[in-house]
Amino acid sequence: YNCFLIIVYLKYSNMILDSINISSYELNFKKQYINAKFKLNNRKGWIIQLTSNGFTGYGDCSPLEKFSIETLDQCAYALEGFKLSIGSNYDIDFDELLYLSKVHGEGIPSVQFAIDCAIYDLLSQLNQVQFDKYLNENASSDISVAHYPNYINNSFDGMVLKIKIVNNNLFKDLEYIDGILNNYKHDIKLRLDFNGSLSLDRAIRFCKMLDGRPIDYIEQPLSMKSYEDLYELSMHTDIPIAIDEVIVDIESIEKLLENSIGDVFILKPMLIGNIKKIQKMIQLLSNEGKRYNISSLLESNIGRLAYLHLASALNIEEECGIATNVFFENDLCSFPKTKNGIISIDKKFGLGINEINI
Repeated sequence: YNCFLIIVYLKYSNMILDSINISSYELNFKKQYINAKFKLNNRKGWIIQLTSNGFTGYGDCSPLEKFSIETLDQCAYALEGFKLSIGSNYDIDFDELLYLSKVHGEGIPSVQFAIDCAIYDLLSQLNQVQFDKYLNENASSDISVAHYPNYINNSFDGMVLKIKIVNNNLFKDLEYIDGILNNYKHDIKLRLDFNGSLSLDRAIRFCKMLDGRPIDYIEQPLSMKSYEDLYELSMHTDIPIAIDEVIVDIESIEKLLENSIGDVFILKPMLIGNIKKIQKMIQLLSNEGKRYNISSLLESNIGRLAYLHLASALNIEEECGIATNVFFENDLCSFPKTKNGIISIDKKFGLGINEINI
C-alpha cells in the first residue's frame, strides 16, 4: 500500500481564482432504481467550479436521502457560504482553500468532498499532472470495477457482479441469484447488497441457502443498530460480511474493529467528505489486514471520476463499485469505458474533464 505523498508538485501553491460557480443538476435513471430502502427516478446535486488561469476544477455535491445526514438545501447554503468567504480576495493559497473547505463542510460531508475535489482538480491541472498522480506519484493506472446484471452482456472469468436484493421472499431471492449465475458462462463472483433488510434469523438461514454459490460477500445484511447481531451472524457463516453505510470517519471504523464487525469495508467518499481523511481510513484498514474498496452513492460522472482517481491514488486492488454510470440516461460529462472489469486512467491533467453539460 502506498500512502498519499503530501503534494508532490508545488509549482502552484497559490492561485488567483477567476471565478467560483455553483450549479444544480438532475440526472434521470434509465429505469427506476430500486433497493431495499427506496425507489428513485432521478438524482439531484450541485456542481462547484473553481476557475484559474484558464483551467477549471470540478466537484460534485450529491447527498442521498436515507444515506446522507445533510439535505440538498443545506448543501446549497454551505457551498454559497464557501464562495462568499473568499469574497473579492481571490488571491488565495492551497492550504487556506482546504481550510475553508473543512470549515464550510463541517457536518456536511458531501460539501467538503465537492470542494476538496474541485481544489485538487484545479491544482493538478495548474501543475500539469493527473488528479491521481497529484495525490500519489505511484498511483495505479488500472482500476478494477464491479458490474451490474442487465448492464453487461459479455462475461469474463473473475467478473464481479453486484446485486441489490429487494424481495422479502428468500426462495425468490435464491431463484433470482441462480438465474443470474446461469446467465453467465464464466467463473464470476456475486456481491449481494441487502441494505440492512434482513433479521438475524433470516440472514443465518439465507447464508446457509447460499452454500456452494460463488458469493464474494454480503453487504449490510442487517440493520447497523445491533452490532451483537452482526457478530452473531459472522459466527454462523463463512461468507464475508461487508459494511458500508455507517463508515463515515476513523472513529466509525475503530468501533467496528473493536467489536470484531466486518470483513470488508466499503467507503463512500460522499458520506466521508475530506480526502485526507479517506486516505487515513484506508491506511488503518490496510494496517489491520482488512479488505476495502470505494463505492458510488449514485452521483454524477464528475463524482465518479473523482472516485476513480481516488481509487488509483490509494492503489485499491479490490473491485470498486464506481461504474454506476450505466444506470443513467444522461450525465454531465463522459466516463471511461470498462474492459474486462478494468478502467484505465487516461493521461489528461486533473480529472480529465473537458466540458460539462449542465
